[in-house]
Amino acid sequence: MRTTHVIEAPPPPYNVVGEAITVLAGGDLSKPFEMHIQVGVQGGGPPPHFHPWDEAFYVVEGEVEVTVEGKSTTVPAGGYVHIPAGTIHAYKNISSTAKMIGVVSDPRGGQFFAAMDRFKVPEDLPKIFEVAERYGVTFLVPKPAG
Repeated sequence: MRTTHVIEAPPPPYNVVGEAITVLAGGDLSKPFEMHIQVGVQGGGPPPHFHPWDEAFYVVEGEVEVTVEGKSTTVPAGGYVHIPAGTIHAYKNISSTAKMIGVVSDPRGGQFFAAMDRFKVPEDLPKIFEVAERYGVTFLVPKPAG
């Protein structure tokens, strides 16, 4: 059964490889979606990847280059992108800073961000790949040796 959820003050953000990600609504199956606020710096963003949940972004500030199935689009503030589950995608902040509202259709999104908190690249790459696999996220980059 779904329940009413009210958040009066946002929780502290997770530091996900340089992105500050605040999970506003997430973490259980009583909600039909999760909502995140994502803030990053120029050049930040994940490499090509896919996962078993839908994802959407609304760009609040800055510009973000979103690549979906190999096609890149610059999305300015006020722009919106929906990415179906299982679709290969990536994004990169192309302005000095960028802020997006993200919505996903599965509680594993926020759980994944929580598990990734404070990992660094390149030293934590083995841990990043292990966490990604646990939550159903597949990065399309070579795994580190070892």
